Amino acid sequence: MRRTEVMVTSRSADAVRGAGGEELPALSSVGAEAAVEILFDRYRLRMLRVATVLVGDPVVAEDVVQDAFLAVHSSWGRIRDKDEAVGYLHRSVVNAARSRLRRRSVVLRLAGLRHHDQISAEDAALGTQLPAPLLAALRALPRREREAVLLRHYLDLSEKETADALGLRPGSVKGYASRGLAKLRTVLGTGAPAGKEEQR
Repeated sequence: MRRTEVMVTSRSADAVRGAGGEELPALSSVGAEAAVEILFDRYRLRMLRVATVLVGDPVVAEDVVQDAFLAVHSSWGRIRDKDEAVGYLHRSVVNAARSRLRRRSVVLRLAGLRHHDQISAEDAALGTQLPAPLLAALRALPRREREAVLLRHYLDLSEKETADALGLRPGSVKGYASRGLAKLRTVLGTGAPAGKEEQR
């Protein structure tokens, strides 16, 4: 299948175009298999970035993303707004990542390897890319604020994309991200991570 570009924004959900500009069927007018192929071609790398940041392991992230695409395929008939399926896909990735982290936590506890300040999955993913003080400050944030800051500013998703991924309203994302950034500035005594605070 040729590389496609899927227009799945709230403003234009009925235009899907291929790399050569040819018009392809909208997601709402194709079957589950064709829709997932389009979504996979367009969004796989973005979903891998999200999953890797959340679980901290590229191999596990691949499994998380594969499970998310399978979930979209199996649930295609129940997705109401099929042209906004990328939001469902984002949420599937985040939920699958959280599930993996919960299982990992249980395994570590049972193995007697967990302690109160164990390095988080975000640390594993970002440890070689961000300064230690910033990582420590991120670890101290509540989960919602940490996820909003990471997705919104580290991965540079829009407020709507972040809201879709976390199952929140855009206004809630803005609030969580704003509070998280304010706490980071207070702790670090300087600016926030790269990223735009203004809604895109």
